[in-house]
Amino acid sequence: MRSFLTSVLLLGLVAPCLAGVGVPLSTFMHEPAPENIVYAVRGDEKLLLHTFRPASAAAPRPAIIWIHGGAWVGGNTDGFMPLARYTASRGLVSFNITYRLAKPGSVTMADCVADCRSALRYIRAHAAELGVDPARIAVAGDSAGGHLAAALGTLPGFDHPDDDFAVSGRADALLLYNPIVDLTEDDWIRYAVGGAALADKKKTARPSDEAALAVARALSPLFHVAPGQPPTLLQHGRGDRIVPYTQAERFTAAARSAGNRCDLILLGENIGHAFVIAAYKWPEPVVVEAVRAADRFLASLGWIEGEPTLTISNPPAWP
Repeated sequence: MRSFLTSVLLLGLVAPCLAGVGVPLSTFMHEPAPENIVYAVRGDEKLLLHTFRPASAAAPRPAIIWIHGGAWVGGNTDGFMPLARYTASRGLVSFNITYRLAKPGSVTMADCVADCRSALRYIRAHAAELGVDPARIAVAGDSAGGHLAAALGTLPGFDHPDDDFAVSGRADALLLYNPIVDLTEDDWIRYAVGGAALADKKKTARPSDEAALAVARALSPLFHVAPGQPPTLLQHGRGDRIVPYTQAERFTAAARSAGNRCDLILLGENIGHAFVIAAYKWPEPVVVEAVRAADRFLASLGWIEGEPTLTISNPPAWP
């Protein structure tokens, strides 16, 4: 571990958060408990906004929606709970959302997108009671959650029929961590197509027909970049063996060509997948700097003020 942290320090990832006084990540690991709001009901499943409100009564506030990853078929909100607490401490109304997980023959990736869009619409429609500025709602996600966040800034359609279409389902800023933005690449097409392709655990035949490619392209943010889309911060590790960082480079190039702001942070060869999830695969300094970068991006938009306050815990927040 010492050699890893030394290499991180040499990359300059944690030096900023070692300078000055702030609040350690350990402070946000367990309390307070969220306020749980049901934003939609799908069959017998209640979809939740785990909600953290800023201490200040000043309103309206910008908001952030954290969307967990897990290849659309798994994962949970645990790893983003501390991050939602932190962003609430910075003055953002913070939401950590659940959505239906994909299942062969029932729930599709398109349904995952629709659920996340429903959550965004709920927040915007109830902005006054939630203390939210409806014109400043960011979405943040990791891996498949990064795909879903990117989808809320790029993809047309994929709405649930119960939604109020008079309320915009587009985010105002995107914070993307190692997102899948091209579902035609590698094996991601199985998840996009769903059904038998998703159920095929042996992966005997990768879908490649025109219909499958059309579905994958329709769900891929990369192929729907257009002028006027939200400002974006994209962070990706060069050592990612699950989602190649070239996806991030291609998305950034497309966004900039369209005249959109897209800030790209490529981390070193020793930084792999899912580096923003608390108490998961990566040491605390890596997670802290990934969140601090998002903090600085939101400050550049004028949504929050001052330098990031999140710091590394001593002792560490997790082993």
